[in-house]
Amino acid sequence: MFEGSESNTSELFSEAKLAGATLVGVADLNTLRDLPTYGGVSLEGFSYAVSVAVALPPAAIEAIRPEDPGVLYALAYKNANALLDSIAMRIASKIYEKGYLSLALPASFRVDQQKLLGHASHKAFAWAAGLGWIGRNGLLITPSYGPAVRLATILTDMPLKPGKPIENGCGDCRICVESCPTKALKYSGFLTRPKIRDEILDPAKCNMQLNKNKERFASNPSTAEVAVTVCGICIKVCPIGKNPTDRHKNMRS
Repeated sequence: MFEGSESNTSELFSEAKLAGATLVGVADLNTLRDLPTYGGVSLEGFSYAVSVAVALPPAAIEAIRPEDPGVLYALAYKNANALLDSIAMRIASKIYEKGYLSLALPASFRVDQQKLLGHASHKAFAWAAGLGWIGRNGLLITPSYGPAVRLATILTDMPLKPGKPIENGCGDCRICVESCPTKALKYSGFLTRPKIRDEILDPAKCNMQLNKNKERFASNPSTAEVAVTVCGICIKVCPIGKNPTDRHKNMRS
């Protein structure tokens, strides 16, 4: 382990939590060198990724319906992304002040609208950091909050102490696959993460539902300002993180 890596990690974690992060971890990029990147982003020159998560309010998740995700979920989604971008910039600035490279990847920005691609997979970084596992729904599933989190990432060459990936906890569960309104999810028995995203997701079918909901929000003057591409059914039906007792237990461990 590099000198100063533990103190650097502790300092960044404290900074992230003070800024509003629910979860934070570090991924060793040597475990993700095959990860595709887009929009001009490259992992070259970076050694670690700081993964930051913000939990979404359970009441807003429970209000989601197949025909309408609800304005409260849309607001939570939009505000969580804004908070994550603020946290990521704060962490990136702190790293830069100490003389290291840093690059904040936005929480929700599509490089490719049709294929639903960002600059890189926040879920893969979070998995490598030990924050959770990649679920059958293609989302990060955290032990404490299930898939009800939003993510952002900061790439850096600062010496840090990485976490370790945890075992996939989905088992043979396929509730999310069977509940998807557009049947965009496909069951795959992968153990860690799918080799390619298309193994578990049809982005065109998913995008159809996301855009349908966005148009519904946009057509109503009272909800037009939160016209975001959301659905949330696969988040709502996931049983992980629903038990408050388990949540508190995981937070103490």
